[in-house]
Amino acid sequence: MIDFKKKKFEGNYGNDEEYKKLLADYTKTIQKDLAAVKTDFFYLGVHLIDLYNSNTYSITFDREQLRIESNLAIGVGNCCSECFFAYCYEKFGLDKTQVSRYMNIVDEFGEKLISFDSAWNKYSYSQLCELLSLTPEQRKPVKPSWTIKKIREYKKSLVATSQQEEMDLPEAELPPDKYSRFEKWTKAQLCDKIFELESERETLLNEIEALKSASLDKAG
Repeated sequence: MIDFKKKKFEGNYGNDEEYKKLLADYTKTIQKDLAAVKTDFFYLGVHLIDLYNSNTYSITFDREQLRIESNLAIGVGNCCSECFFAYCYEKFGLDKTQVSRYMNIVDEFGEKLISFDSAWNKYSYSQLCELLSLTPEQRKPVKPSWTIKKIREYKKSLVATSQQEEMDLPEAELPPDKYSRFEKWTKAQLCDKIFELESERETLLNEIEALKSASLDKAG
């Protein structure tokens, strides 16, 4: 998955003519992709990645103005993802979710930026969107013939299984409660035990006094 926070503080503050030309070329290519997106959405994602990595969109933004309007952190650059997403929405009518999905589909399921990995070239855009949130291991059972409903039911079963596993985890062992051995005693049994201990205490105190007296007699 693409880390869109990576370029947060990068900036380009010039108004280079070469950047303008490159940006126009990237924009024209993506607009052509949008016309064919239903049949070839892979290259739309590829060209959005190219645009993002080029930083050419940065020349269309005043860094400080965008920071204030979008409530961004002080020091954020005009190459940050917020600028990129704003440009894509303005020029292509694609919101942040749509743009990130097209790009991440290429990143997750593509053979670099050339084509889909052979394991995924039979899947539709909607299917791949559903699979983005799964791990490579969790994606393995999913077949191209699965409907979106079936994929979503499968994802729900993964969540339920995960929750059940958490519930089944053994609780951390705690030291035994020091009073637990008395839980089944009756009131009478507890009182008898108290009387017994009091008697033993009295006996011990008498023995101590006797030892003290004997010690004093020997000393005298």
